[in-house]
Amino acid sequence: MAPRKQAKASPPPLAPPLVPVPGTATGGIDQPTSTLAAASGSTSKSGQDTHVPLSSLAEDPLPTVVVNNANLVEIKSALDDIVKKHLLEQSFTPSLLHPTVHLSLGYSSILLALGSVLFSLRISFEDSKPVLWLAVIGYSVLQSALWAWKKWVEKGEVFKGRRRRMVKRIETDHVQIISSTTLTPPPAPQVTFSPHTRPQSPTSAPTSPISTSSPAFPAASLPASSSPSSLSTSSSTSTAGTGAGTGPSYMLTLNLSTTSNNGKSLIHKSRATVGKTVGEFIDEQGGVEAGQVVRWLTTILSEAGLVGAEEEGVKEE
Repeated sequence: MAPRKQAKASPPPLAPPLVPVPGTATGGIDQPTSTLAAASGSTSKSGQDTHVPLSSLAEDPLPTVVVNNANLVEIKSALDDIVKKHLLEQSFTPSLLHPTVHLSLGYSSILLALGSVLFSLRISFEDSKPVLWLAVIGYSVLQSALWAWKKWVEKGEVFKGRRRRMVKRIETDHVQIISSTTLTPPPAPQVTFSPHTRPQSPTSAPTSPISTSSPAFPAASLPASSSPSSLSTSSSTSTAGTGAGTGPSYMLTLNLSTTSNNGKSLIHKSRATVGKTVGEFIDEQGGVEAGQVVRWLTTILSEAGLVGAEEEGVKEE
């Protein structure tokens, strides 16, 4: 009798396709979510994608600066350093007014205190009392002047500078950025343009329809735009995920103007007030995502009408 042939085993059933699960970065693979992940392109629990794609964050280098998540002063200082560095890379020359005042008042108070101490060592303490009292009063006056300068003149200014560009003529961009931190979620972004803004100029074509009425920037004279603002889109999508729109916020106020003819002709003037939650820039371990800050700042400058240094020639001062 011929041997019986062994029946072929039937192939195993195909596994069902993986279906993306809301709240996870990839289908079927659970990953920890955070406010930074929600703000950098992963799908939030509400099913909406945020403004910055995840691929951009994945291409960024690992954070090299680590701060204390519970210290807003330390977080603000780290974010301010990134803002200063980015503007310097855009060929802006910083103003030396505030550093000069800081150094002058600070060193003057130190020299006054040191001189009074040396004087008291040469003569008796009783004879040096009048000089010591004058030194104490002078030191207090200088330090009070420095405090008043920071509070009422500097007002949280992070960067102030200018750059010159060659666009058929020499044009000068003036930029001032003021930063602050709050314990409340950031408000809606606001971008206003001066009535002196000329849309026909290649450097002053605004793209944001967001406007507010103010004495310096009347809303009736703002140029219209048909495209939605990137700042408003970023603000709405950043608050879509859970936790992305809550917690402390980092606020920036940008004052931008473009002039020519040695400042005699105003070409463009705008003002922007925007903010984002701190969790969109700081991860759970306290690492500062510099790439996120740079992309956000680039969007702010673009919406305010600043021409990038890579787009047009820059004339060194």
